[in-house]
Amino acid sequence: MKVKIYDQIINDIMDDIHYGNLKPGEKLPTYAELAKKYNTSIVTVRKSISSLINKGYLSAVERVGTFVRECEKEQYLISFAPQANINEEITEISVEDISLSLIKMREIRQEMKAVEMRQILYSDTLPICYIITALLLNGRYNPESMADMTERNLQTINKILDGFEIKKVLEITMDTPNRFIQNKLLVDRDDPVFCFTTYYYTMKDEPVGKSVLYAAGENIDLYGKSFLK
Repeated sequence: MKVKIYDQIINDIMDDIHYGNLKPGEKLPTYAELAKKYNTSIVTVRKSISSLINKGYLSAVERVGTFVRECEKEQYLISFAPQANINEEITEISVEDISLSLIKMREIRQEMKAVEMRQILYSDTLPICYIITALLLNGRYNPESMADMTERNLQTINKILDGFEIKKVLEITMDTPNRFIQNKLLVDRDDPVFCFTTYYYTMKDEPVGKSVLYAAGENIDLYGKSFLK
C-alpha cells in the first residue's frame, strides 16, 4: 500500500528525531522548503507539522519557525496489555492475515524482513482493537507455505514475543489513524485513537519483532506511575 505524502512527512521527521538527526531545539526547514522537497502543497506540509505538534514532537513559534521539542522531564511508567486495559469484554479474536512484510525497528534505518500477523479483537460484533504483530525472519519461513501454516505461525509468534527472555519497549501515542485503520475499527475521522507500539529485543538488545495495537480512546483505560528522569 502506497504511503501518502502526509504520512511520509510525519514518518520521516519522527525517524530523524528518533535517530538523532534532528536535535531538541533544532529548527525545521520552512513549509515552502518541505513542500518543494516532497513535491507537494504547503497545505499538506502544514497538516503534517500540525499533527507532530499535537503529538508533542514539535513546537511552533509564530513568525520564527518550527522546532524540535525538548523532552519533558516528567515521565510515566505504564503497564499495558489488551486484556488488562481494554474496558470491553473481548469475545472473539479474528486473524485477518499472515504474510511476509518489511518493518522498521527503533534506531535502525533499513527495513527488515518479517512475518506479519494482523488480528481484530471483537466485543460481540463490535471491533475493539486492530493489532499488527511482526516477528523478524531468521530463514525458517517459506513464503509458499505461509497460507498452510496460519495456526502454527500464530502459536510461534506469540510464544517467542511473550517469552520472559524478551525485553519490551512500549511507545504510546494518540492520533488520527489512516483510513484503513478507521474502517477496521468503525471510527469516524476525528475520533481519537490510541496507538501502542511495542518493540521486542533479546537481552543482548538484538531486535526480535514489533507490534502495533490501535484502539479507540473510549475503549482504553490507562494507569501509570509518574517519576522523574
